[in-house]
Amino acid sequence: MRLITTLLISALLISAASMTFITVKSEPVIHLSKGLGSVGSNISFTGAGFLPTDTTCSLSNPSSNNVIGISSCVIQMGTGLTNGGFTVGNVLPGQYVIQITGNQGDSTQTILGVG
Repeated sequence: MRLITTLLISALLISAASMTFITVKSEPVIHLSKGLGSVGSNISFTGAGFLPTDTTCSLSNPSSNNVIGISSCVIQMGTGLTNGGFTVGNVLPGQYVIQITGNQGDSTQTILGVG
């Protein structure tokens, strides 16, 4: 009986050693309160999946420097959750990229339509 138990444990250890483990990495995401805004309107956002080591975040728009007027971005340290808002600046109607970046370099983007 002892030999069978030893063989069974050895077989389980060999099986476990040859298993492939998949690491799933969460990417940050943001959700705008409105997907379509107008000049001067206030847009709020929530986000998740940022690094728990992020202590600050910033809001930008790589497609045009004028889309974001007054803005705020807050990250809850240790959670990866963020929230904030901004006023839509004086821009022509169209679609604009909105980006949130954590201070550890992680970032995500979404599209805001301005009409």
